[in-house]
Amino acid sequence: MKKKLLWVEDDALLGRILSREIENSEFDLIQAKTGQEAMELLKGIVPDIIMVDLMLPGGMDGFAILEATDADPRLKDIPKLVLSNLSRESDLERARKLGAKRFLIKADMSLEIIMSELRDIAAHTIVRTAPPKEANS
Repeated sequence: MKKKLLWVEDDALLGRILSREIENSEFDLIQAKTGQEAMELLKGIVPDIIMVDLMLPGGMDGFAILEATDADPRLKDIPKLVLSNLSRESDLERARKLGAKRFLIKADMSLEIIMSELRDIAAHTIVRTAPPKEANS
């Protein structure tokens, strides 16, 4: 069963290149270009992994997405990966405090490394299923 990956990224070129790689892998890709679009999608889905850029257009950046998902009991335990060009230690620390498990700097990453990180996270992610029904006694 494919793991659902919500990826929030506004860079069109990176979006095309990496989305092809993701779609040809073991992930079911759901994409959003803004924080608002991501939050709308999250009302109807619970992905297995969330990958987010920190600098996004439209007033809701990646930090706000991390904060909102960390505050939502439905989404709090979903592994989150940051893929951004922000690289200051303060940005990394802030993202970690908001629930990011991994932080990848775009300029330093190849497609292979990004996919390897996603696969590693997926390998350690519990498949989400409905709770068992109580037996009638």
